[in-house]
Amino acid sequence: MADETYQDRITFHEPLETMEVDFSGLTFSTNDQVNAFYDVVDTRLEATGRRWYFLIDYTGCVIEPAVWERFAARGKHSNVTYSLGTVRIGATDDTRTTIRERSKEDRFRANLYDNRDEALFAIAEKRKRDEGVEAARVEDFLRVEDVHLHFGGVRALSGVGFSVQPGEIFSIIGPNGAGKTSMLNVISGFYTPSRGEILFDGVDRTKLGPEAVARLGFARTFQNIALFKGMSTLDNIMTGRLLKRRSNFLYDAIYWGPSRRDEIRHREYVENIIDFLEIEAIRKTPVGRLPYGLQKRVELARALAMEPRVLLLDEPMAGMNLEEKQDMVRFILDVNDQWGTTMVLIEHDMGVVMDISNYVVVLDHGEKIAEGTADEVRADPVVIRAYLGQS
Repeated sequence: MADETYQDRITFHEPLETMEVDFSGLTFSTNDQVNAFYDVVDTRLEATGRRWYFLIDYTGCVIEPAVWERFAARGKHSNVTYSLGTVRIGATDDTRTTIRERSKEDRFRANLYDNRDEALFAIAEKRKRDEGVEAARVEDFLRVEDVHLHFGGVRALSGVGFSVQPGEIFSIIGPNGAGKTSMLNVISGFYTPSRGEILFDGVDRTKLGPEAVARLGFARTFQNIALFKGMSTLDNIMTGRLLKRRSNFLYDAIYWGPSRRDEIRHREYVENIIDFLEIEAIRKTPVGRLPYGLQKRVELARALAMEPRVLLLDEPMAGMNLEEKQDMVRFILDVNDQWGTTMVLIEHDMGVVMDISNYVVVLDHGEKIAEGTADEVRADPVVIRAYLGQS
């Protein structure tokens, strides 16, 4: 296969901000073949001097097992360096399985679609969300201003402030006792700050309690799982729909008319979440019988059932093994990508935080000591000393 053939398989669609790569019918059996194709891809991309959405067609493409490592490594480099987001079509069952497994290991979104129209629609939706995020940066979506929180003589938070943009994965990190969960409790309305403000969509909601905050579009998971252990997975997730229900005592009592239709509508929504999080097999199982990692996933499902605009995640991967963490990371990325849900995340696994976060704030002893992108925070000498324990 000559370079000219490869050139013909790379098309830039300027109005869609999309680069389409056609792998259809190709067989990659050596690392040299993989390198030759990706050398052309990267050269073309570098010449544009910008980032693009990627549409990749795998129809009839064969990637031999011996070259998957090189193929994945070159693809990851192109995505990290030049991509605004990637969608994939035409993959065989074996290729789909391999891509999904690697998406868990390398923490990227698989985004597999059945045809080109579905993939282009997904790109269009992502472009709209990305444009909305940029437009909204002029006015903060969620803003924490000079928040102080005291319990008697104990200072939990002191003058903490930051802003979260719509569609971001925003992480709060710090050593034990830094005030991370206290900050999440303030945002969720469980704690009222001693001083300071919480602004959402430009409106002060500092004094609102948990139920009022939830009605604004906030949902959360907890560091220690908070599920009804004797209830099934399905029933636990259905509790996340309570704020969306239209209750009428008489109709509810006889399960008739509007009450029945309302129940069916909410049940359909929950079933879609169950399918999305791949927990169909445990839908009728009491959650107390489930392993820890699946209970965490059920708790995420219940939060998603509230249709949150802001999802607060308090150590969603704490206590999980590697495979369970990979699954949870994949679902967090998929929720953020497909629904554009803004996320505020507390997590101790720094590999996860640095890989998936758009922005990071670091707390220590209740004070903000650093903020910025993952790379900026990772290189901050104050963070290295206070958080990582290095001199």
